[in-house]
Amino acid sequence: MKENARLCAVFFEVPGPAAEGAEKIMAAAGLAHLRNARAGELSAGMKLRLPFMAALSCGADLFLIDETLAVGDAAFRDLCLARLRDLKRAGAMLVFATHDQALARGLADEALVLEAGKTVYLGPAAGMPRPGAAEPPGTAFRRGLERYALLYEKLKAAGYELREAPPASDDDLLLVHTPGWLARLKANDLSPAEEEALALPLSKHILPLSWRMAGGTLAAARNALASGLGVFPPGGGHHAFPDRGEGFCPVNDIAVAVRMLLKEGLVKRPAVIDLDAHQGNGTAFIFAGSEVRTFSAHKAGGYPPQRVRSSMDTDIPDGAGDPAYLPAVKKGITDFLELAKPDLVFALCTADAYEKDPLGGLRVSAAGLEERDRFLFGLLAEKKIPACVVLGGAYSEPAEAAGINFYTVKAAAGACPSFNKIVSV
Repeated sequence: MKENARLCAVFFEVPGPAAEGAEKIMAAAGLAHLRNARAGELSAGMKLRLPFMAALSCGADLFLIDETLAVGDAAFRDLCLARLRDLKRAGAMLVFATHDQALARGLADEALVLEAGKTVYLGPAAGMPRPGAAEPPGTAFRRGLERYALLYEKLKAAGYELREAPPASDDDLLLVHTPGWLARLKANDLSPAEEEALALPLSKHILPLSWRMAGGTLAAARNALASGLGVFPPGGGHHAFPDRGEGFCPVNDIAVAVRMLLKEGLVKRPAVIDLDAHQGNGTAFIFAGSEVRTFSAHKAGGYPPQRVRSSMDTDIPDGAGDPAYLPAVKKGITDFLELAKPDLVFALCTADAYEKDPLGGLRVSAAGLEERDRFLFGLLAEKKIPACVVLGGAYSEPAEAAGINFYTVKAAAGACPSFNKIVSV
């Protein structure tokens, strides 16, 4: 075997004399004790160890690896992983193909997942879909983004003015978020666990938009105070906490707008009505024990796994459909408004409760969501409470989600004759 090791050292141009390189390769492969064995006496896995370890010792700065770690025992696998991590720390680039998701999560920074030759995920390796998942969360997020262009076309055709809002400042976001979190958002310096919690593909492009997201909700809130209604479709980061983001939400734009209006003395009793299919844990945490009241009507199980009690929560069974969903939501809204007596409501009216939404699970019809929104905005109009509307998550087909979002805006505008038809974007 030592002659084979020497040949590998020469072929891969391992630095130093070939004999010394051969000894290093055999030691790295865990085969030094077999240096005098004939090649035919080695197993197939052992035969692959020599060229693999020789390749890793050649001093290259780019390595293309295809399923090589599928061979060998656990001890050899650990040796290889340790060597690959050493190469990463030294600045080498590793590109490897594997069916082993645990390996990819533990070693890779970025991952590309293919199914039937099509890309189904591109983003942080920590955020890859788990085995058995219906689809990668990042795929649903991308589909949710696609609806905005369709929605904006519908709004423009209906006579609404789309007005670009200025981004929030650092000082605005610091009313809610920690300096450390904002600094890491700016630098895109998130740990693998934080990337997985956010589940955001292409985070380098999305995280800088956090300031615009907060600015849009703040602009819509100001318009609500001026004309009775404000709308910012992309808003609704209700899973974001002061020191971290979760579930597609890098910052809590609603909380930033609330804190700013309170600081300026423009409101005294703001409230949040959260009708997303997933409990608004970040918003509930931020405003726990404060003058801001929060209401969340959501699926009883599922995401988020760690929940924070709102001022009032309505848990709705998975797969409830219109007959169970609508009475529960209507009663919850009515009781909450009696409790909170707000002077401004931030209404998170998402479309992810829709029956075809892959992440919602509540199976409510489009007609049911229209009825929900007509009820909410009719009741707010009756009580003369201005509303800032954000549309948050929607992961069904973009055209369907855009249609539901459009009817939400239409229901809100129909209940508020004083609305100036400005939609913040």
